[in-house]
Amino acid sequence: MLIYLVFLMIFVGVTIAFYQVYEIHYNINIGNDKKLSNADKSHLKALSEQAKIATQTQGRADFDRAATSTLGADFNRDIALAAFAEEEEGCYAIPLLRRKAQLRFNGESGVNKRISNMSHIKVQHLPFLKTTLPRINMRAALITLVILNCFLVQLLAAMSVYTISYPVSIAWLAWLNDPWAVMLLIYAFIFTSLLISTFDRYMHDLYQLGKLFKTKAV
Repeated sequence: MLIYLVFLMIFVGVTIAFYQVYEIHYNINIGNDKKLSNADKSHLKALSEQAKIATQTQGRADFDRAATSTLGADFNRDIALAAFAEEEEGCYAIPLLRRKAQLRFNGESGVNKRISNMSHIKVQHLPFLKTTLPRINMRAALITLVILNCFLVQLLAAMSVYTISYPVSIAWLAWLNDPWAVMLLIYAFIFTSLLISTFDRYMHDLYQLGKLFKTKAV
């Protein structure tokens, strides 16, 4: 009876692996804003509306007040306006709202002047870890890893069925004959894909902010 439960868990693992590929595609193309807190969703809507008005009427007072409330008194208003005036919210505005608390400018938590040197902008990942904004977009490579993990999960699941009738005789692959070992490896790949997806979203946000400061803050 226990062996049937193992095969059920393997089937569930395959389903989860397919879902992870779907989820990363969904988050990139549709659901990027769903990773925002409710407060940041409200800020996104308000600042985007005010930025649109500011660019159309050249009247920035309302936007500047809203940006000050959300991003802090020292944050450069021109950079903020460039971010929230962008037609695609996920390009700059959403990454800025998600990561604003981690940005450091010359050691400060805000920026009150134009940044001419990208090396002055730091990201406080952890209390003991601070780096510059990434200059290389890692998204394609990370998505490829998630897809590769999904393929490996399918392959392992297929082998778990195949080895019922045709056990593997190669010594260093003998573990494939053990459904428990296959199931554990499948869930290891699933957990790895979860970490990769989280890391992808984090690093892509920082990469987009690097583009924002490089192209807008000159």
